[in-house]
Parts: sequence; structure tokens; C-alpha cells
Amino acid sequence: MTTETPPTDQPDPSQATLHRGLSVRGVVALAVSDITPMASLLIIAPVVLGLAGTASFWAYLVGCFLAICVALCMGELGSMYPVAGGLYSIVHRVLGRPLGFLALIDYIAQGVFLPASIALGVGTYLHALHDSIPINLSSAIAMAVVTLLAVLRIHVGAVLVAVFLAIEVIVIGVLSVAGFLNWNQPLSILFAPVIADGATLTSVGAGVVVAALAITMFSVNGYDSAINFSEETRGAPSNIGKAVVIAAAAGIVLELVPFVGGLFGAQNLNAYLSSATPLTDLVGTLWGDTAKNIIIVGALFAVINAILAITLQFSRILWSSARDKAWPTPVNHALSRVHPTFRSPWVATLLTGGVATVLCFASDLVTAVTFTAVLIIALYGLVAVAALVSRIRDKGAERPSRMPLWPLPPVLVLVGIIIAITQQTARDIWIVAILFAVGLVYYYVFLHRSRQERWVPHTIAEETILEQRT
Repeated sequence: MTTETPPTDQPDPSQATLHRGLSVRGVVALAVSDITPMASLLIIAPVVLGLAGTASFWAYLVGCFLAICVALCMGELGSMYPVAGGLYSIVHRVLGRPLGFLALIDYIAQGVFLPASIALGVGTYLHALHDSIPINLSSAIAMAVVTLLAVLRIHVGAVLVAVFLAIEVIVIGVLSVAGFLNWNQPLSILFAPVIADGATLTSVGAGVVVAALAITMFSVNGYDSAINFSEETRGAPSNIGKAVVIAAAAGIVLELVPFVGGLFGAQNLNAYLSSATPLTDLVGTLWGDTAKNIIIVGALFAVINAILAITLQFSRILWSSARDKAWPTPVNHALSRVHPTFRSPWVATLLTGGVATVLCFASDLVTAVTFTAVLIIALYGLVAVAALVSRIRDKGAERPSRMPLWPLPPVLVLVGIIIAITQQTARDIWIVAILFAVGLVYYYVFLHRSRQERWVPHTIAEETILEQRT
């Protein structure tokens, strides 16, 4: 067996480091922005409303409860393994190399489709402002601009995200007021749920709640990004666990309140449930087109914020995979490059954003949302199993941020995921299954044969951890 020796003019990927320029508050802001409560309301919520009608209320409640359970698992494990690889690094260390690589493949697939699915929201709402604006082209342009911003030093990205997040919270507040101060629907729409069916409303059963569950969990996904930024965060490892849970709780509240307000504030329930832009339509109906356009502009800031936070997160996952030597040596050296001035993973960022830009021309929003939802809940399942195995097998391991009520959170997550998976489309499940099969073939053909030189997980040195704590 031969050892791959990196070229002498290129640094060893395992030695690359990022700049610790984030406070815990900055990490929470990035993670909440990655959850994208406003963008999820504007882009993903219409998909849920179209699928489950007014039963989407229950789908969101159950999905958000499960999300908190997932966040508790992630918080504990993330404080134990505070590295940029995030969830794939955790699965790697707890469940072993093959499953760790499948988690990475899952993550990378999310990184390809998530930014594009959110970026399509830019085009959707620009088109709502003026129907001559092409959805796909404007989305691609927005994605390209955000990619360039993501190359800047991390604290610059964090400041931009914080400013955009403030605008996002204001818009969420306005939408909540619009709904709750103009209550038009009876409580019976929750207990006798209906769905838009052409020009009429028809009753739906509890099955649609289960069918929509994966998408609602996707809607509040993103709190795990606090772990991905841990190598750029100052402070103790326990802060990473706290940041994950705080971000999850904040994102859920910011998303759930205006969603419920909009549902009850709808004047024409059939039109609301079938609209591609229900919340902004509600504002237009109540306060006129000028108010609606102002909200759309604010919504665009929220969507841009979401794209930026997501691109920052997934570029670091890709960078970490190169540092862990998951790919052929030339690819590892390219993806692990850190910008000499900005101290950011610039090649990984450009690749992440570039692929998403291209996908903006080809993606269908509903297709991207449902497929990505399956990827997300599959990764949640691996994290829940890791949370159980870690406690049972590694009883003496230090856990800076311990989850309460163990083993209830991971058990509930696994039950919810099994139920949700049974309701997903065969097409989406087959796509994920084929993706994992290809990943396993690559692992056993290329990585497993040279396990000492390839796919070597990065571990933060003890002195680095002590530095974080001080």
C-alpha cells in the first residue's frame, strides 16, 4: 500500500485552520438565519399548505416538537465533537466510517439542493413584484452574488446575517399582526381540516399530517449549523450545545407564530391554501398593494439572508470533508484551501454556490423541497441513533452539554422519522437510496482500502479546546 504524498507546494489539508472570529451570539444568529424562518414561511409553507391544507397546523406542531428533540441530541453530541464537519463528523466518530461517509454524502446533497431551493424564492417574490422578472434567472443571479459575499471573512458574513435577520424579524412581526388582528377563520378548521381542491374545499384525514411531517421538519431545519461554525467560535464547547438548542427554539417560534396567524387571518381560505405566496397575499388583501410590496421587499432580504447563511454552512462542511481526506488528493488540496486574507474556505464556497447557481435554472421548487426533506430526516435518524449509542457505549465520555430526559428525545425522533419515511414518495426515497448506494461503492472501492491515509476524521487538539474554554 502506498501513501499519497501531497505536492510540496501545497499545504497538508489536515493543517488548514479557520479564523475564530465568532461570538456565541453570532453563532446563534447564523444558525437562526440558517433555519430561515421567514424564507421557510414564504417558500416551504405554501408547499405544506397545498399538501395538508389546514391540517398543516398539526403537521407543524408535531414537526417542531420533533425538531426540539433532534436539537437536544445534536447539542449534546456537538459539544463533544465541536468540529466544522458537524453531523457527519459526529456520525463518523460514534457509528463508524461507512455510516459517517453516508452522513457526509447526505450533507453534501443537501448543500447542493438547499441553497438552490431557497434561492428560487428570490425569483418567486421578484416575479410577484413584477411579472416580467424571470424566476429562474433572477434566482441564479441572487445566488451568484451571495456566493461572492460568502467568501469574505466569517465575522463580515455574521454582521450581514445579523442585519438581515433584524429586518426578517420585523417582517415576521408585521405578518403575525396582520393575521392575529384580522381573525377570519373559526377554530373548526383545525379539528375538521380542509384542503383546497380546485374552486372548493374538501375534507382531509390525519394521513396528510404524516405526509407533511418531513417537510415541516425541513422547514425548521438549520440549527445544526451552530456545530459547523464551532471551529470559528470563541468560548467553551458547552456553548455549541446551547447555541444549537437556543437557535432551534428561536427559529420555531419565529416561524410558527406568523404561520398560525396567517392561517386564521385568511379571508378567502380556498385562495389562501392554493396560493404560491399566501402570506404576502394576506397583507395585500388587508392593507393594499403598497403594503404588500413593502413586505415582499423585506421578504427578499430574509431570503437573501437564508441563502447566505446556508452557503456559509455547507461550504464549511465541504471544506471539512477535504481536510478529512474524503476525496482524491488533488480534490482535497483544492477544497481545503483557506483564503489568505479572509481566512475562509473560498474554493469550497465557490463550488457550493456555483452548483446551486446552475441548479436555479433547472430546479422545480416542490421537487427540491420534497427530495431535500427526505435527505434531512435520514440524517436526523443517524444522529438519533448516534445519541443512543454514545450514551450506552461511551459512558465515561465528557459531555459538556448533556441533553435532559435521555433517552426520550432520540427515541421520539426515531419513531417520528420511521412514520414520516413511510409517507414519502417512492421517487424521493429511491433517489436517496441510489445516492447512498453510490456513496458506499465509492467508500469501499476508494476509501476503505487505504484507511490510514484516506477518510481520517479531524480532531481538535487538547490545547485548542483549552483555548476555547478561556
